[in-house]
Amino acid sequence: MTRKNDGFTLIETLIYSAITTGLITVAILTVYQFIDGAARLKYHKELAENQKLLEQKIYWALQSVSAVNSPGVGATTTSLSVNKIGFAANPVVIDLDSGIVRLKRGAGAATQITNDYSEIANLTFHQHNFDGRPAVKIDATLVNRQASTSIDIATTILIR
Repeated sequence: MTRKNDGFTLIETLIYSAITTGLITVAILTVYQFIDGAARLKYHKELAENQKLLEQKIYWALQSVSAVNSPGVGATTTSLSVNKIGFAANPVVIDLDSGIVRLKRGAGAATQITNDYSEIANLTFHQHNFDGRPAVKIDATLVNRQASTSIDIATTILIR
């Protein structure tokens, strides 16, 4: 007598269901990793752009300077104040306020340099001399909490 096989047994169905569930789980986790990686990359790129803008604004402020008001020689402060040659809106002040770097020209209102995607954990300026030429050392840490990443700035700019 021959037995007719019309379908799967219960064990076969359970095995195929487990394999399908495993494949779907791996696919979902892989897609999630791609989406999360893209978001982290976006936040890191935004942080790098904030770093570049901040460095450019500080470099601009330190060009064609007639006097450095703050910090004094040998001193370290959290704000930079300079008078620029031929600039009507003196002094130019760059400071840190609640994690945001601001730029103020003369008596005008301070404008935000960095955006809301980054927070500045610290910002310090230290003035010293290189063979009689004034220079300002800048230290800062930019943080993006959503991407759990940070960028450190440590640079010295000779004043022209």
